Amino acid sequence: MTLELGYQGARGFHLARAHLINNALPGPGLIQPRRPYQTATFEDGTVFPKVKTVASSTFRVSSINVLENTARSWYDGGYVNLRRRYAAGLSLLANYTWAKNLSNAPEFRSPMFESAVPQNNNNLFAEKGPACDIRHRFSLSAVYDLPSIKNWKLARALTKNWRLSSIFQAQTGFPFTVSVFGDTANAGTILGDNPVRANYNGTPVFGPGTHTAQAWFSAAAFSTPKAYAFGNVGRNSIYGPGMQTLDAALVREFPVTEKWKFQFRGELFNALNRTNLGTPNRFVNTPQFGTITQATTPNREIQASLRVSF
Repeated sequence: MTLELGYQGARGFHLARAHLINNALPGPGLIQPRRPYQTATFEDGTVFPKVKTVASSTFRVSSINVLENTARSWYDGGYVNLRRRYAAGLSLLANYTWAKNLSNAPEFRSPMFESAVPQNNNNLFAEKGPACDIRHRFSLSAVYDLPSIKNWKLARALTKNWRLSSIFQAQTGFPFTVSVFGDTANAGTILGDNPVRANYNGTPVFGPGTHTAQAWFSAAAFSTPKAYAFGNVGRNSIYGPGMQTLDAALVREFPVTEKWKFQFRGELFNALNRTNLGTPNRFVNTPQFGTITQATTPNREIQASLRVSF
């Protein structure tokens, strides 16, 4: 049996981020006249395709998304590994990790449960918060050669060469950002993104009756910001449901000849038939706010297979 304790840390520099430099400040009225830049001009000497007629090298612009390599990330984690090499028919590997993962910009190519762009492009410091932050994770895998019954010849033939294997995983949930659906700040943004965050009102986020599919958190703790304003909720400041899964397999090989083998395999996926809830609806101004309408894993699945190898 081997026990290992360790720490792993990582820092990321010059990571990609989206920066909408031509968004307007929150306010009433048309967005376009309030943008910092109304036009853009090609550099002198730019060569245009001959098949195109260019009337002017200056053109009007609206949203401008500058992809910068200015973001950072921080990861710190402690872990415990327990390993048993195969002996007496049993081998196992267990791991527990306690970690914290931060970044100061969402991953704009594949954001988690947040907008891919900042809320306030004039205050990028407010974007620092949890990233793909799984605080606690435990996994256990084991393989066990089942003992056979040796008293009777028939019983020994039926019970020998069976192997049971299993993988159990448990982890805490992903963080998400409580946001507003739509550009209520009237600042302009990329179509499809909803970067404006909700306001936190100061009441408990998790109280009686929460941590359910009907109300993962108290919806009364958040509200839509007043018109033409940003929200005060931190990026990825609320955590969703965790996950637990147990998969198991029962396998036996039947040697037919020296080269031919016949294998039976029975498998259970999500053997405990546990409902692992997905991420709550995070938009404060929608009817489903705070509820969970999907699961991250399917119900229990049973699979049997036969295989011939030679």
